[in-house]
Amino acid sequence: MLWLFLCVIVALIWSFSTFIDNYITDVIFKGKKPQSMKIFNGISYLFFAALTFLIFGIKNIQIEHIALVLLSGITSSIASIPYYLALSQAESTSASIFCQLIPVVYLFADWLIFGESITPLQLMGFIIITTAPAVILFSRKRPRSRRIAFSAALLFIIYVFLCAISGILSTRVGEMYDFPSIFFYFLIGRGVSDIVLYATHSDWKQRMKYIWRRKKWQFALTVGFNQIICVIAELLSRYALIIGVASLVSVTYSVLELIFTFMLGIILTAIWPKFGREELSRHVVVAHLIATTLAVIGIILIK
Repeated sequence: MLWLFLCVIVALIWSFSTFIDNYITDVIFKGKKPQSMKIFNGISYLFFAALTFLIFGIKNIQIEHIALVLLSGITSSIASIPYYLALSQAESTSASIFCQLIPVVYLFADWLIFGESITPLQLMGFIIITTAPAVILFSRKRPRSRRIAFSAALLFIIYVFLCAISGILSTRVGEMYDFPSIFFYFLIGRGVSDIVLYATHSDWKQRMKYIWRRKKWQFALTVGFNQIICVIAELLSRYALIIGVASLVSVTYSVLELIFTFMLGIILTAIWPKFGREELSRHVVVAHLIATTLAVIGIILIK
């Protein structure tokens, strides 16, 4: 049952990481150009790429497949821009629920591009999952709150599609090679893209310099800790997939992540409002509970 223990740890890390992302975006950057942190992310990804190379080495991969994995990393890098912007307008629970649309895009891409079949249960799961974000959107009573929610939803949808494209590229190529080699080129693509995007946006540089002057240690410790636990979660999730049944592992930590995010949203906001940053009015909590339940049911049906 080691795979189950790992799933719990991975789900808890990913859930907690969402709150850290929200805190960095909304508190440290105050919603102003949070994508500026990409310079830090870029350096981190290149560091982990070097570490992967030193520990595992890299096997030969065809040049066209290297290009696809690099493209996967670049797409993932671009996807983080709407993600950070959306987090400045939405709660962590909403972000977690919207991210569950990624497997839905995978499912339909496999059907549309690769001709794989979709079962009636998967189709039902797709319908249920897509209703989960709708519950959150229409739970907003005030017109301004609803406009903000729809704006964040659009950004999350862009993020979801870009993540799905990145995942499809790396997964399809990854089926032919060992994981460390694919992971290395993904990290290179992601890291270089992050740094190039930062270098070509002068307003990002100005914002990052301002944050670094005013909140150097707060930023460095928070982002550094988040980066480390995310890498740990990535490695543990991959290992869980190897030692367990892949479909069961995937379902388990996706479901647990949603449940943990909902629970942590209430607990963290009650204990440390600046970090939890969830709206705890009755109708919003009920809407999040309904949306989380729908997403959980949809994930189980799809996978």
